[in-house]
Amino acid sequence: MLKSLKQKMIFMMSLLLLASLASVFIASYTSASRLLQDSLDVESQLSATNLALEINQFIDSRIATVESIGKLISADNNKQQDIALIKKAQQLNPEFETFYFSYDLTGKNVVNYLGEVTDVSDRAHFQEAGKGEGKVVVSEPVVSKRTGNNIVTIIVPLMRDGKQYGYMGTTLPINSVQKSVSTRKFGASGVAVLLSKSGKYIWHPDPELVLKGTVQNMNIPEVTSAYEQVQRGKTGVLEFELDSDKYTAAYAPTSLNWGVFVLAPTKELHAPIGKLTVNLILISVIALLAAIGIAYGFTVRLSRPIQNLNRAVKDVAEGDLTKTISVQGKDEMAVLTNDFNQTVSHLKHLVEGVTESSGQVLKVTGALSAGVDSAMNSVNRIGSSIKQIAEGATMHASSSQEISISMNDMASGVERIAETSSIVSEAAQLAANHAETGSAAVEQAVKQIVGIGEGAAKMGEAVERLDGRSQQIATILNLMTEITGQIKLLSLNASIEAARAGEHGRGFAVVAEEVKKLAGQSDESTVQIAKLLSEIREDTLHAVQLMSSSHSEVQLGITLIEDVREKFANILKASRDVADHILEVSAASEEMSAGSQQITSSVEEMNSIANLTSADAQQVAEAAEDQIVSIQDISGSVRQLETVVAELRKELSKFKL
Repeated sequence: MLKSLKQKMIFMMSLLLLASLASVFIASYTSASRLLQDSLDVESQLSATNLALEINQFIDSRIATVESIGKLISADNNKQQDIALIKKAQQLNPEFETFYFSYDLTGKNVVNYLGEVTDVSDRAHFQEAGKGEGKVVVSEPVVSKRTGNNIVTIIVPLMRDGKQYGYMGTTLPINSVQKSVSTRKFGASGVAVLLSKSGKYIWHPDPELVLKGTVQNMNIPEVTSAYEQVQRGKTGVLEFELDSDKYTAAYAPTSLNWGVFVLAPTKELHAPIGKLTVNLILISVIALLAAIGIAYGFTVRLSRPIQNLNRAVKDVAEGDLTKTISVQGKDEMAVLTNDFNQTVSHLKHLVEGVTESSGQVLKVTGALSAGVDSAMNSVNRIGSSIKQIAEGATMHASSSQEISISMNDMASGVERIAETSSIVSEAAQLAANHAETGSAAVEQAVKQIVGIGEGAAKMGEAVERLDGRSQQIATILNLMTEITGQIKLLSLNASIEAARAGEHGRGFAVVAEEVKKLAGQSDESTVQIAKLLSEIREDTLHAVQLMSSSHSEVQLGITLIEDVREKFANILKASRDVADHILEVSAASEEMSAGSQQITSSVEEMNSIANLTSADAQQVAEAAEDQIVSIQDISGSVRQLETVVAELRKELSKFKL
């Protein structure tokens, strides 16, 4: 099968040239054959007619001679005078054999130049002359018994007062006529044949048929039909087959209704057509080879820009955007090549922009990931501190409970109370220290989460810029689609023009079909790029959604951290209050003996504060856990965004810039 456009064009042009040459050959052969046949028909017809005219002239001149002698026959039927007349005529006209006359129409009293009377009433031509119609009668050719010559009898009427009373005639040898017919040639080996009125051969190349054979005995329908046309005084041309050979013949009648036939072998007459056929074939082959060479050169020149464009399109489809094609000329291919170069240039700039934007996004996500990790570490430290505060608060509550129990045994001594107060003071101081550490950690966490929020905002801006780049690529793809549509429209118009041009436009129709296929390939490449771009935009939109979700989680984290900071402030304040109360307990222990009721009240208040501190610490611990979960969600979103950007850069790496 033909795969390349060049092969198809060469094949189509060669086919068209072959068809054209075949048409010219057939037309030339047919025209030449017809002209040659017409020429042969005219030539044969002219030859037969000329031979008939020669025979007519020969017979007519002899009849005129006999008529002139007949006018000299005596009006009073002077037999001796008339015998002397025909004897004299016999001497002056040696081409005649015997002159005779008859004063009546019975045919029984015919006198020759020797004075002999003969009865010829039984002969058909004398019977015809005896009808008294006043016409010249020429007999059928016969062989003379006296001389052995082939002769005809000519009888002219003798008239008196407008009526025929007798006739005068002569026998005429027709050897000269036969010789004239025998020497007539038609072509190289053609011959002439002479038929009598009855169809007897007056002359034939075969001596056995002369004055013996008849045309009816040949049993050739075409020849018999032509003989009948001769009897009607018509001329014509015929073809017939004899002994498996075909012959072409022409026929013409004489004034005596003799038939003159000129014939020759058809193969011999058509020999020039065979020579013409060989010459036409040689000329056609030479012209075909020359035309194929010209068509090959033209096709190579025409298909080279298409091949270059096809290779460039394949390279671009594989991601190589460094390919450009030199533009030569101002035709449709040059315009298409220039549009292709511009499209590749725009696509290259867009891919470069998207690559740069994806790099920035990757950097931002890296920074954001580091910030999230730092924030998670800070929150973990805050959780540890809160656990320590909770443990201290629990210990504080236990101590208060012990103080409450030991109130019933206040008599055990001020020393034990002092020791217990010291322990409580140390626990309160430790709780205050832990509260201050937790507050500082919360402040650090607040700063980290604010930094995460700012990083997320920057990441959102980078993703939005990436989405804008994607929209620009979509615009370029729409432009490429429009260009492809214009190419298809151009191909359609070219096909219409080629159809209007008919046979001369078939080659251009093939070019138009290949341009249409190229436009289809470009359209498929555009669809693939559009599909890839759609996937990039979907990933970008997903990243935007994740960033929005992460931003919301960051805001929630900030809110929770602010709440934690407020609770740490309450814990710090409560711890300080505990320290103050412990100082009061220490002072009151010195006056314990005076105010046990006051100590009981203080212990109860201290127990309440410890419970409050323990509850607040528990709430802060729960808030820290929630913050850790939120930060982990943010970290997962950042990781997912990094994966999307990595996939985007992987797809962009397929393009060679």
